[in-house]
Amino acid sequence: MMTTTQTQQPIESTGAPEDLAPSEWFRGYLLIPLAEFGQSLDSESLDSWLEDFAQRNKDALGEFEITAHGELKIMAPTGLPGDWYEAEVVIEVGIWGRERGGKYGGSTSLFVLPDGSRLGPDAWWMSDERWNSLPEEARTPPYARVVPDFVVEIVSPSNRGPQLEDKVRRYLDGGARLVWVIHPVERTVSVFSPGAGPEVLTDPETVGGGDVLPGFVFNVRQRIFDNVP
Repeated sequence: MMTTTQTQQPIESTGAPEDLAPSEWFRGYLLIPLAEFGQSLDSESLDSWLEDFAQRNKDALGEFEITAHGELKIMAPTGLPGDWYEAEVVIEVGIWGRERGGKYGGSTSLFVLPDGSRLGPDAWWMSDERWNSLPEEARTPPYARVVPDFVVEIVSPSNRGPQLEDKVRRYLDGGARLVWVIHPVERTVSVFSPGAGPEVLTDPETVGGGDVLPGFVFNVRQRIFDNVP
């Protein structure tokens, strides 16, 4: 579970977005210190800078996050079949959420964690009570300063290994109450909750939302495992 070693290939950059290599030039992800762009985790302009950077470079470079170590993480576009997997989870969470309430979404939503990182789960849900209890500054666009109650991560070339394990820990430390890590190829789902070790489910037919999403059941075998190329 989540033990693949992540490799990186260097790029040459003067710090300008136009100098970054296109996503097809690398596999997995690239990490670039924010200092190369004149930014840091403490910069007041960081969120607006990241939003502008993403808008101008998404088609050429892929998706973006910011790590707790002050690095811009550039990930290759999800592509197929990863887009299918993410959509299946988001759709099912959305159907449940329309009946039960709450906010929900996918990987285009970035959240500012207490450690300063900006992370985008593959799927997420947050209760209305939690959202409404946030101070106005924590809800100010573009990125909310909160960790959703429920987070789903799907293992991929840019989302695996020790960095994914660290990501899960940061979600839990930041207030997530339930985290799923779905591994399509290995046909496993690792279920994490605060103060408990992971429960690893091997080729389950379904996974339930427990007390966090009562009544929510996701048919992971039909929706994901049986659609792996």
